[in-house]
Amino acid sequence: MKAKKNLLFIATSSFNLKDKNIISLIKKHKLIVKLNPIHKKLSENLILKYAKNATHIIAGTEKYDSKTLNKLKKLKYIFRLGSGIENLDLQSLKLNKIKFQVSTISLEKAVSELVIGLVLTNLRKISKHDNDMKNNKWNKIMGNLLYGKNFGIIGFGKIGKYLSKLVAPFGAKVIISDIKKIKNSKQKTLSYLLSKSDIISVNANYQSTLILNKKNLNKLKKNCILVNTSRAELIDNNHLYKILKKKKIHSAALDVFDNEPYFGKFCKLDNVTLTPHIGSYAREIRRLMEIEAFKNIIKHLDK
Repeated sequence: MKAKKNLLFIATSSFNLKDKNIISLIKKHKLIVKLNPIHKKLSENLILKYAKNATHIIAGTEKYDSKTLNKLKKLKYIFRLGSGIENLDLQSLKLNKIKFQVSTISLEKAVSELVIGLVLTNLRKISKHDNDMKNNKWNKIMGNLLYGKNFGIIGFGKIGKYLSKLVAPFGAKVIISDIKKIKNSKQKTLSYLLSKSDIISVNANYQSTLILNKKNLNKLKKNCILVNTSRAELIDNNHLYKILKKKKIHSAALDVFDNEPYFGKFCKLDNVTLTPHIGSYAREIRRLMEIEAFKNIIKHLDK
């Protein structure tokens, strides 16, 4: 069967095709669109199965390595919906003459607000109280204030900067660590941040080495709350699990995982709050990203 001239495969687990702006673009350009049918992160085999004849792809966090890209013979363009390109083999894209672009929509408001929500949830035991009441238990557990705490931010890009602005009005003291030297009196060494912070938010870009390896995780204070909405690869999650299980730190809140969808051992701990990779998953931000993706697809339809 002859492949469609322009077939767009949307690999992300969800996508709003009911937006009137997107509907208009699809109709105007007679674009054939195929959605991810399982609504989960796709493996290599499933990418090849569902995107076999795709000329364009809107990609999420699924991996496009050389093996996969070499088999997508009709693919001309990938738009990465989200931040980061570590899931794209740039050399293979070039060799296969596949163009790509990444979202330019800024995510700092969505991610930073999630961080604050996760921190407050852990400080005031919100999830625990909610669960107890829904199970007919009236059980008050004393929580803690964000006010007066040392709030460590690892990575001072757009998200880290915006998060620091949200934290300040709560009366918390911000401590910053970044691999780059920045003009900010709050910047300290990573070791200092880890040993002094009551709350730590990981907001660094992808790196080939662990930021929070076993040695660094062991520097955390006993009352520390660790939040990761950035990259699972930045933390030794096996050791994090061990110190959480032994109650060596207060708690953790995780939005990113080594393998997604995630249903692993962190799910069994009562001092961990888990969310399914929703850092940028706010309606207002997501809508802008999806419209941007379609506009870029349209620009490259006949190139």
